[in-house]
Amino acid sequence: MIKYKKCPRCNAKNGLNDNKCFNCGLIFERMKKTTNRAGKQALRKKEFNKVVYTSELPKDLNKWKLFFLTLFFGLFGVHYAYVGRKKIFIFTIISLFLLLIYSLFIYFNVYPVFFETNLALIIFVMPYVFVMILYFSCIVQILTNTFKVPVSIDEEYIIESLDKNVVTNILKDVKNNKDLKNEK
Repeated sequence: MIKYKKCPRCNAKNGLNDNKCFNCGLIFERMKKTTNRAGKQALRKKEFNKVVYTSELPKDLNKWKLFFLTLFFGLFGVHYAYVGRKKIFIFTIISLFLLLIYSLFIYFNVYPVFFETNLALIIFVMPYVFVMILYFSCIVQILTNTFKVPVSIDEEYIIESLDKNVVTNILKDVKNNKDLKNEK
């Protein structure tokens, strides 16, 4: 049986001894220097090309903390906010809000006309049913180490791997170029 490892970026099958992905060119050694904190910062700055979604949890994420956040607060999407998956967290909050509105209409016996059709269920309830399916799926994914989190190479690792004099000269050159552009 041939063993392989999957690329965390593109899921291509690579040999166990390969240093980089043949498909996307990701260097596997760099994945050891990634953090979730840097991934969240890159997403906030909209530097999507620096972010890789991987199921190998970086050293700054604790699997059991993530598991218990998911178990107890997963129906509110807290675990998505914790790892920096903001879009699905916002979807969870919106679907929870829609379910709350639907519940209030039912509780106070206020039935708008469209409540007599299945459209109300589709609009107000189905998004949260999808969130509940995701909730159970996330619990299984965390336990089986397949839950994907955004990571990026932390700038501290890049800076410490470079010579301080080289970094200082590069920063001076960048500043000088900005000053020249501002003068023009």
